[in-house]
Amino acid sequence: MKKLIFSILLTLGGLPGMAQMTLNDCLVYARDHAPRNVINGLAVRQSTIDSRIAASDLMPSVGLSSNGNLSFGRNIDPETNTYDNRKTLYTGFGLQMSLPLFDGLVSVNNLKAAKTGKLRQEETARLEADNISLEVIQSFYNVSYCKAMVSQMEEQLERDLRNLKAAELGMELGTKSGADVAEVEAIVAADRYELTNQRNLLSKAYLKLRADMGMEPGGELELTEEEYAGEPDAEFVHPKIAEARLGLKQSKYNLRAAKGVFSPVISLNAGVSTSYYKIFGADYVNRRFSQQWRDNMGQYIGFSVYFPIFSGLSRVNGLKKAKLEVKRQEALLEEARLETDRQKSEARLDYDAATDELEAATARVTAEETAYRAVQRKFELGGASAIDLYTSGAKLATARANREGKRIQKIISRILLGYYNGEKLIK
Repeated sequence: MKKLIFSILLTLGGLPGMAQMTLNDCLVYARDHAPRNVINGLAVRQSTIDSRIAASDLMPSVGLSSNGNLSFGRNIDPETNTYDNRKTLYTGFGLQMSLPLFDGLVSVNNLKAAKTGKLRQEETARLEADNISLEVIQSFYNVSYCKAMVSQMEEQLERDLRNLKAAELGMELGTKSGADVAEVEAIVAADRYELTNQRNLLSKAYLKLRADMGMEPGGELELTEEEYAGEPDAEFVHPKIAEARLGLKQSKYNLRAAKGVFSPVISLNAGVSTSYYKIFGADYVNRRFSQQWRDNMGQYIGFSVYFPIFSGLSRVNGLKKAKLEVKRQEALLEEARLETDRQKSEARLDYDAATDELEAATARVTAEETAYRAVQRKFELGGASAIDLYTSGAKLATARANREGKRIQKIISRILLGYYNGEKLIK
């Protein structure tokens, strides 16, 4: 019930007063609503049905049959088994069963391959869900970055408007020239342009986040950052490696099945049948249906053996193809291991680099703030031009944007490193 209410609130995400969403809330919503996750969930259900279809090959097949015909002219009298010229209505009924006893374990290995394929599809879906979660994380913090840039530009515009008022006052007092005022007005105009640009980027960031989560396009979301904390799982296996291992296992089962098609096939067959006939003629008395049903009843049981001899080399080539598939899956498993190890090492390097770069970016912001205050003071006293003020302000804005970018990069790198160490993305 709580999930239903939460989903309704998220659907109405563009309305004011919506409950705030943390990163984990966004990941949960994406898990349940992202189109690719929904599609992969259906694929898992299909693979479950495939395993049931494979299991049916080990079960007996039972069929009910019926036939009828109306004979004219010369035909066999079913009563006397001699030829006559009477018109005869004949109907037959049968119940047959066939049970496979041995087929070279083809059906057994096909069933094992299908069950392994189901597990493989689950790992594929898990890998895709993790990739979607990582996209949502990237989009979530992209919104945070854009919001920070909008806030920074609003502060910068407010600050430059104060400088403009001070310049206009200085021109009235004779300490500033008209050129100084015009230059500050140009700075304010540039701030307004950049603020509009950042707001547009923020709107696009919200749109991207909604798309990644499987939401309808709409307005802003009330997002709240929270401190990331995860617990590593010592038994964690990356889904890419798990899927590759299952792919190799499935190919081995398929190879066994390909070898099994060269063996004979033995089946048990059994059935029961009866019939009813009616001979048309005024001088002929037909027996009752119930009497014929009982008297014409017959049963049979038997075995059938099929030896494959030649099938256009399809079995031979099928076996060769299965052997090559095993080798291909072995290569894919090795590739998955190397790729995962590379990504894990890269995540560690990115996190360490982001930590050092964030520290350096913070120190740069402190230095640029000090420098800007000094230039601003000089501008107020007439010792610096508006160009000097603009240059110092631009450097400060760049430093702040860089610091915010490094802060978010560190968070994302930490989450990615934790993921490769076995920490769950969704709590």
